[in-house]
Amino acid sequence: MRVSAKLMCLWLFVWGTLSLAAQELNAVVTIDSRAIQRSDRQLFTSMQEAVHTFINDRQWTRTGFRANERIDYSFTIVLKEMTSDNTFNAELLVQSRRPVYNATYATPLLNFRDTEFSFDYMEYQPLEYQPDRITGNLQATLAFYIYLIIGLDFDSMSPLGGSDYFRTMQQIVQQVQPNNWAGWESRGKNRNRYALAQAFSDASQESFRNMWYSYHRLGLDRLADYPDDARRTVAEAVPVLASLYTQRPTSALLTVFGDTKLGELCNVLSTAVASEKQNAYNTLQRIYPTRTRELEKIKQSN
Repeated sequence: MRVSAKLMCLWLFVWGTLSLAAQELNAVVTIDSRAIQRSDRQLFTSMQEAVHTFINDRQWTRTGFRANERIDYSFTIVLKEMTSDNTFNAELLVQSRRPVYNATYATPLLNFRDTEFSFDYMEYQPLEYQPDRITGNLQATLAFYIYLIIGLDFDSMSPLGGSDYFRTMQQIVQQVQPNNWAGWESRGKNRNRYALAQAFSDASQESFRNMWYSYHRLGLDRLADYPDDARRTVAEAVPVLASLYTQRPTSALLTVFGDTKLGELCNVLSTAVASEKQNAYNTLQRIYPTRTRELEKIKQSN
């Protein structure tokens, strides 16, 4: 049976609309349960499937994403202890990346370890999430980092483009405060979820976010075509980090950059002239005194 031209056009329109409405994340989920002594491992398989579905089968923004535009992201839950049939103490390793324009590699956007994570999960339990009624720490923490990943991706594409998603992180933090869950405390921590939300929502720290855009969109994305100009743009991250360190030496933004971007920045700086290399090395050594291995890359000859 032949399909009419009008029907074919309608089909193509619907298909294209569905394609644009695709979910934002392409997440790989791993549950590391090696520390838990339990003969029946189905619980952990169920948990991994539930987390994977929660992340990948939900639309987290109002922006249309084609399949090839989805954000690559990995979420590893390392189970440390099972304190009851349904309660776990764990760590998270959250990583994301995006392609670099006109290059064959991707640049990391987040590489963060969260060591304060306890949650409840029952076998075959579907994970529900309503922004105005958060019922579990597992869902709250997953959603928090999803919005952080999306915000960092959008910030790397347009100036302050991730603002809406960082505000949503802040809203999640406010919602969960009455529960007294670990990792959300408002005092005494400088790299927990509360500190991350505050840092990315603080207007006084927008210079970091503007640098994040320039570093990626005007720097890395132009390295292949304009290597000298793009390298100088990437190098402009150093004085921004120095200024932030002077104002707020314990800022979570410095932690995020150090754990995610420092090695890459040092590789790019290794192609600079000798005086620029030395100045960058001295500045970064003051900010990241324990990161000698990454910093030594600056001094390498090319």
